[in-house]
Amino acid sequence: MAELAHRQQQTGPIVWVLSKGEDYEGGTVLGVFATKDVARGPFAEAARSIPFDLDGAWQDDDGAVHAHGGCDWVSLEPHSLITTAQLA
Repeated sequence: MAELAHRQQQTGPIVWVLSKGEDYEGGTVLGVFATKDVARGPFAEAARSIPFDLDGAWQDDDGAVHAHGGCDWVSLEPHSLITTAQLA
């Protein structure tokens, strides 16, 4: 968690994006959350809605969490919130 706090200082605010979809079919954003804790319930609900038995669940080094069952997946991933215009 300290690593994520350090990352927030370097890149600005972090938002957590909850999405679901099917392998090789893309996905849909279900919500954007201010903290991982706020997204915990919606993530669990989305994972329970996978119509297959879960065949995998894992957490990445950056704190992102994923659930996979059959060809369906749910992910909760951190993304930097862009607050100013970016120069190309």
